[in-house]
Amino acid sequence: MPRTLAIFLISITIISGGCIRNTSSAGGLEAAVNELGRDRYETPGDILTPFLKQAEKANKKLFLVFGWKGCSWCRRFEQYHEDSDVREILDKYFIIINIDIKKSQACEDLYKTYGNPGTPSWAILDPGRNVIADSDNLKDGTGNVGYPLKAEEVEYYKAALKTSRPLITDLELTVLAEKLITYGTVKNEK
Repeated sequence: MPRTLAIFLISITIISGGCIRNTSSAGGLEAAVNELGRDRYETPGDILTPFLKQAEKANKKLFLVFGWKGCSWCRRFEQYHEDSDVREILDKYFIIINIDIKKSQACEDLYKTYGNPGTPSWAILDPGRNVIADSDNLKDGTGNVGYPLKAEEVEYYKAALKTSRPLITDLELTVLAEKLITYGTVKNEK
């Protein structure tokens, strides 16, 4: 593991109580590491500050994924995001952060702010902390898509990605949809 990435992950683990894991590629992390020493973390949302700065600098959006260790669908969503084809596409447009909501009060508070009832839950933020899209497909707090597997959930997920990053191509969205089905229908072995 490159030294910069190791320092960054250790710093985030200390600050966030070990509840946040950046699953995006390591590019640009040095700037975020430098910012860690400059910012004060007075609220749970402040934990996101270095990631938001990194996203803004890289012209990306922040993709928050809320889950916890005992949630099998959360593990499948992590496996999906760790797939090399999925990462190649999503890393162009997003910085993906996995947040374990059971690890600390700060992470639970982030979930209460940006998540939807049920896990997994996800939200895509712009650098100003505005939610561009999230997993609430009914927009009333009762329609958490979670892991998109049913046809209408996959379409909702694709539309959310397209809304937040209009340059994502139809071919890329098709690859992502196929991978969702693959990881959603195989036995969860992790």
